[in-house]
Amino acid sequence: MRLISDPKNTCKQMIVAAAALAVFLLPAFASVARAADSGADAAGPKWYFGLNVPVMFIDDSDSVERGQVQQPGLPLPIPYKADALTEYATGYRVSGVIGREFSNGLRLDWELFFAKAKVDKLIYKGRTTTVPQLGTIDIPGDHSIPVSGSASQLGAMVNLWYDFNPGSKWRPYIGGGFGLVRVDWGDVKYNRNEVAQGAADQLALLQCANPAALPPGVTPDLCRQGVMAGAATLPPGTVPELSDTDSVFAFQLGAGVGYAYSDALTIQVGYRMLNASDLEFSGKSAMGSTATATTEMLVHLFEIGIRYRF
Repeated sequence: MRLISDPKNTCKQMIVAAAALAVFLLPAFASVARAADSGADAAGPKWYFGLNVPVMFIDDSDSVERGQVQQPGLPLPIPYKADALTEYATGYRVSGVIGREFSNGLRLDWELFFAKAKVDKLIYKGRTTTVPQLGTIDIPGDHSIPVSGSASQLGAMVNLWYDFNPGSKWRPYIGGGFGLVRVDWGDVKYNRNEVAQGAADQLALLQCANPAALPPGVTPDLCRQGVMAGAATLPPGTVPELSDTDSVFAFQLGAGVGYAYSDALTIQVGYRMLNASDLEFSGKSAMGSTATATTEMLVHLFEIGIRYRF
């Protein structure tokens, strides 16, 4: 995952997505907005902008990686599949919003955000390979590999909130929204061959168990020792790099409480949960090796923010 995405193009896509989502949402709330405006104080502030800075926790994410390794001299590709667990460190998110208040407590806003969290661990488990005439073969043991770097998110959301106790100082709120999130794993580095190495070792050990397939003078024990010593090590770059980014639709739900410090300024604290699923990253090498990883993100945000009405 080393390709560098174009930030200007990505930001443009986020803005376009937010605008498109607003077009779909606005008709649904148009009647509510008209009713709210009809009883509102025409001189009062209606629009607001805000800034939220949450602490971000990402749940351990399950993913599936599958592919096949094509090497010169191999009559058939080596297929492999692995379930993986990704663990993240505590991250951060910064989001800006612009929205409109209605007199009945409803708020509709458009949000752009950027988030980032370091990848702490990458553990492969449930690894398998497939051998003609033998079928699927399990590769024993979990395999944790060194990993470094951070995964980032850039998103655009449209949210609908409801403020309880409108007009009072303390205003609990609840709501949610949906939008587009672009997840970037381009900064995350690890040995891409590791996930397929277990399959290559397992196939080599199967070959060791067949004396008729071994070179003259090589016993099954010597063959197994060679495999354990790295004789079946895949050359660097055998498994292709995966694409850096994928964009998916996501939704979020949240609740909190706002304090009206003044007529214009509200300070709020709250919690949000964001879900982005069906993320997919894939790649193909010049020799024909392929790899695809699918995963998801469940994000918890504990935030403090401000809203300024104008």
